[in-house]
Amino acid sequence: MVKWGSKSQEETEMARRGENIRKRKDGRWEGRYIKARTPEGKIQWGYVYGTVYAEVKRVLIQKKAEAGFYNLKRTDLTFEALAEVWLRSQRNSIKESTYAHYSYTLHKYLLPVLSKVPVTSLEESFLEQAMQQIIAPIDAAHKPLGNSSARECLSMLRRICKYAAHLRLIRPMELEVALPKAIDKISVPLSPAEQQRLYQYVQENPTPRKIGLLLGVELGLRIGEICGLQWGDFDLKLGTLKINRTVCRISCENGHTKVVIQTPKTRTSRREIPIPKCLLVMLKKLHGNASNATWFLSGNESKPTESRCYRKSIKAYLKQATVRQVRPHALRHTFATTCLQAGCDVKTLSELLGHANANITLQRYVHSDLTRKRREMNRIFSHQVSMRGRNVLNMT
Repeated sequence: MVKWGSKSQEETEMARRGENIRKRKDGRWEGRYIKARTPEGKIQWGYVYGTVYAEVKRVLIQKKAEAGFYNLKRTDLTFEALAEVWLRSQRNSIKESTYAHYSYTLHKYLLPVLSKVPVTSLEESFLEQAMQQIIAPIDAAHKPLGNSSARECLSMLRRICKYAAHLRLIRPMELEVALPKAIDKISVPLSPAEQQRLYQYVQENPTPRKIGLLLGVELGLRIGEICGLQWGDFDLKLGTLKINRTVCRISCENGHTKVVIQTPKTRTSRREIPIPKCLLVMLKKLHGNASNATWFLSGNESKPTESRCYRKSIKAYLKQATVRQVRPHALRHTFATTCLQAGCDVKTLSELLGHANANITLQRYVHSDLTRKRREMNRIFSHQVSMRGRNVLNMT
């Protein structure tokens, strides 16, 4: 419930503590925010009430962001107010999971350092120093950030500043920050022997959850895509599989998490993949009378299996199959590497993986082993041996 009105001086002073949230005598929490200002500059307050602090805080942030569009020109604008308005402006153009990730990054890393900073004070040298504090906080608020997280924070800070410049709140600026060195985390694909043991393990007692392993190794699916499969996505007559959705767990503004079902990672991730014959035979035997709306892993129509639960299953299956423990994404790595080593062209492989372009495929998922390197070296330079032999014969 939101209430408009004026407050006494005593109540106003009380509400300034913390985050403009206070506990009332009736036991409810009350949050306030600036809705607007009169032509004379007098503040018009908006109020939010609730029995749970976290819920009042969540609604208050939303109301502040909504009202923020009308208050961006005021001189006491803080970075927090600007950032919340920017974040809200992104809501309709990005996925819910992306929005949740942006919100987490903003509130976990940027705002603890920059929240109360006046927008009028934003300039390169200050922000570049602030970024160093975000990357390696002196108060140990969080662990020092790695290259990926630091890059995300810098990108978000740049976008917020660009947004402020677009609104003519600050001048355009270019931020240059030395980021932590990237550490290559190479996910070693399963060897042919490990793949064979895994296949035999699944074949001995095939179930949808076990076949999910093969959907990673032989089709290159992400774990969220496997969890998002329904039987209707399989065309067992044509022998194809359509990737239409993914399942993931995201953070909520109230501090909890929830499972969301959404479109795949990128536009090109919506794809159709031919199913290998042996895998197709197993799927036909398992299909039975399952409806198109039945979730492949969970076996019911009510809800899918979520990724974190399926990760535990994969860990157990790998152990039972006497295959070394790897992350689920290593199965996708294995698919990409196997395809390339078998002579699959990069463009086709990129489409099978659902990548936006072939460069992503080459940079992230292709691993070359010593056997392939030796074969390629012999292929490339074998003609020189032949030429030398002919030259010797000509000389004699």
